Amino acid sequence: MHRHMKFAGLLLLGVAALAFAFSPALRAAAHDFLQGFRFRRLLIVPYTVSMPAATGESLSRILGGDLVFEPVKPRTVQSLPEAESLLGFPVRQPPGVKEFITLQVLPAASVRWTVDVGHLREALHVAGAEDVTVPDALHGTVLTMTVGPILLATFEAEGIPYGWAQAPLPAYTMEPEGDLRPLAEAALRLMGMPAEEARRLARTVDWQTTLLLPIPMAPGMTVEVESVPIGGREATLFTFPQAAHTPGGEALPVRFLLWHDEAFLYLIGGPGAEAGRLIAWARSIR
Repeated sequence: MHRHMKFAGLLLLGVAALAFAFSPALRAAAHDFLQGFRFRRLLIVPYTVSMPAATGESLSRILGGDLVFEPVKPRTVQSLPEAESLLGFPVRQPPGVKEFITLQVLPAASVRWTVDVGHLREALHVAGAEDVTVPDALHGTVLTMTVGPILLATFEAEGIPYGWAQAPLPAYTMEPEGDLRPLAEAALRLMGMPAEEARRLARTVDWQTTLLLPIPMAPGMTVEVESVPIGGREATLFTFPQAAHTPGGEALPVRFLLWHDEAFLYLIGGPGAEAGRLIAWARSIR
């Protein structure tokens, strides 16, 4: 049981990578989506964070009043029918998985950000990103994102623990419409992304079809990212080479595969997971 509880924590770390895409700061980077955001692609961008902890605390103080968010907690359930009743959609299972060891449902949550240009400029100053220009016309822009509900589950295959997550595609609204590329750049800088990379992404990403998933890395931490075709779409396999360890202290890579179809996002993986098996599972899920 202890092993499964420990792995549940690793699963949540993996889901946290997905959930980072739904953080208040990143919502500012999703622009021009009010009239027909077409989710076609996930773009995962790992980067090393150089922002001091004290700076992050200052940013929270400056921007916190502009955000409205009700935290939600996962609810443990005892059966798949109970989970599906709470989720409101059928749960898809990897082929060969007859039962899940643990099942949790994370309720749907919405976050609303009302842009205050003065607060945003102050935050950029604190973060050392005064070179980012935020036009006055963006003042009062309201961005809303709804995510979930999310299924969080664990299972075993040949004695190896895996995690499984399934969630509806996120829903967005923006009022009024406008060019939010400056907010995209500002948001990425406030998350600690280097200036050149943040500006390049803000100007080149097709925000009408792409959901950007930044993965902030502590200094010395590494992640390997690989694109994989799944059902005619681009999935992403990411490997954290030293995220877990064997009982003997040897590094054990943690791998997760993230992809989506017309209706859902999916995440599968765990410590020691083989890339080939994850890809085969994903291609077999209907």
